[in-house]
Amino acid sequence: MNLFRFALDNLYRRPARTGLTVSAIALGIAAVVALTSIAWGFEASWQKANDARGTDLIVTKMTSENTMPSPFKAEKVQQTLAGLPHVKEVVGLLSEMLTVSNDAPPVFVFGWVYGSYLWEHLKLVDGRWPASREEPVVVIGALAAEMLHKKTGDQVEIEGRVFQVAGIFESSAVVENGALLMTLDMAQQVTDKPGKVNVLNIKMDADATEADLRSIKEQVKQTLPGFVAITSGELVSKNAVVRISKAMSNATILIAGLVGALVVFNTMLMSINERTREIGILLALGWQRGTIIKLIVSEAVILSVAGGVVGIVMGVGIAWGLEHIELMRGKIDAIFSMPFFFAVMGLSVLLGICGGFYPAFKAARSLPSAALRYE
Repeated sequence: MNLFRFALDNLYRRPARTGLTVSAIALGIAAVVALTSIAWGFEASWQKANDARGTDLIVTKMTSENTMPSPFKAEKVQQTLAGLPHVKEVVGLLSEMLTVSNDAPPVFVFGWVYGSYLWEHLKLVDGRWPASREEPVVVIGALAAEMLHKKTGDQVEIEGRVFQVAGIFESSAVVENGALLMTLDMAQQVTDKPGKVNVLNIKMDADATEADLRSIKEQVKQTLPGFVAITSGELVSKNAVVRISKAMSNATILIAGLVGALVVFNTMLMSINERTREIGILLALGWQRGTIIKLIVSEAVILSVAGGVVGIVMGVGIAWGLEHIELMRGKIDAIFSMPFFFAVMGLSVLLGICGGFYPAFKAARSLPSAALRYE
């Protein structure tokens, strides 16, 4: 009988303890998988939305780290940016999370400059786009239409004003699929923020290089005090919600690791105390102390790996469930990858080694004569 099979048999002999240990590890791993995938997904969703629009640089206030950067008067800043080399288009964007139905959670409402490049990446699946800057209509993402139970021709009430749904669109970004769009002029009226935007989007011409982007960043810093030009990735990474979710994910990994290692440690320590006589017999039969250590550590690793596999499945299920609850739909898109799963399994193996090493060392130090007299 090989060492691995012997370790499995030892665990099978104590099904209740084995099952409880695996369950405890699985819960910790599930929390790690769910929170980490959601944190990464939240960041990726917003970055994907910005990238899908074809924006090269985003100009906003330096202090803006909220989910939606603080609104500011756009006219003078926009004029300055439009005069910079290789800048093809500068368009404002205003975003708010608003309630548009009493029986549905709040949704993002985006105001985009009428006729600008921001609309070009969207696919209209029904209806039409707004016909003018001042037309009181919205177009609604496919996911938002499903959540709000709206179709083309229906009406929605936003901040006390009634808007007709002119069309339904699809986007490659889940954040936009769960949002409502209107022209920037209408969004500024509805939110009572005339002339204000959250960000200014810069689209460069075809001849622009990375050096030109760096030059614009420096010029914005020098000529527009209080403002900064950054890429979509930099904007998202500074977002307070993203930073908090990542911090929570890291804290969960630390706590789950400590708890998991303690659970394995406690289980293996109890196991060797119950098997003192058995270990003494093995030593008396000629087993090397190193082999005893390998046996105990193997049992610990098997427990933690089993917990890791179950935890990954549970974590994926939890993340999927959170994505589909009404409050979160259209706002997060959990990300999973094979490297991430391998890293989680690596964490599981590490838990087993850390939790099983001391009990294994203690078992290996047993004296055969004393262990055989143990009752």
